[in-house]
Amino acid sequence: MSIGIITDSTCDLNQKLIEKYNIEVIPLSVHFGEKEFKDGVDINPKSFFKKLNKNKELPHTSRPAPALFMKKYKKMLEKYDHLLSIHISAALSGTFESAKLAAREIEDQKITVIDSASISLGLGMLVILAAKLIEKDKDLNDIIKTIKSAKRNLYLYFTVKDLTYMEKGGRIGKASSFLGSIFSINPVISISTETGKVKPIAKVRGPHRAQDKIIKIIKEKIDNEKNNWLGFAHGDRKADLTETKNKLIEEVKKDKNLNLKIFNSRISATLGCHVGPTVYAVIVLSGDFLV
Repeated sequence: MSIGIITDSTCDLNQKLIEKYNIEVIPLSVHFGEKEFKDGVDINPKSFFKKLNKNKELPHTSRPAPALFMKKYKKMLEKYDHLLSIHISAALSGTFESAKLAAREIEDQKITVIDSASISLGLGMLVILAAKLIEKDKDLNDIIKTIKSAKRNLYLYFTVKDLTYMEKGGRIGKASSFLGSIFSINPVISISTETGKVKPIAKVRGPHRAQDKIIKIIKEKIDNEKNNWLGFAHGDRKADLTETKNKLIEEVKKDKNLNLKIFNSRISATLGCHVGPTVYAVIVLSGDFLV
């Protein structure tokens, strides 16, 4: 059975990986005023954050219409027997629902739509895992089962200096945003794969304490696992992320002999709308199924 993979532009996978595994990507949309940009098509992370710095009005996003999925599904089913459609957390975006609606309109039995319950490289890692399992000619049901099981071993943590964007999106209250700016509160936040929602982990003062907290949590998550994928993504905060990345890798390699695969990315324009330029994230996926 030939199996195709489709995801969305919030996966934050680089073009090299997308092309290597023949992954199809549906773009979400970013709106600056009345102007609409297709994420990853009309606008990329570099141009998005440049535009963000110049615009006083904060941008907003919109999900892909079911019709866009239908068109892509029909085209892909000319080539594949079955499609795996893996997307951003349904609790954070209507993209998953659009995909489900489109699948029902076409041939539901030939399309499996999966809620990653994650974002950014959390979603991206599940997509690559599916691609690798397909490459090994694994059975469709086994692939689906493994992806759903892998979500239990997938963790994403991020921190931001500027809470304005999250406050605008309703993720935190105005008071928290105001206090955060005054007292230099740097929250550590996760995306729970149990709920697919934003989950506050800690409020710490200063970026270095946020860094230390994230490193400590990640080390605990991989404590009993030999095989790990580590992902590092940022908005416009490369230096801080690089420092965190180097320190984390040095510490985990010092403690034990691990099989590590590293993913690096800038977050998509869509995600950038909701967290802003001061975000960076560390993602880990662990388990024997990564071999």
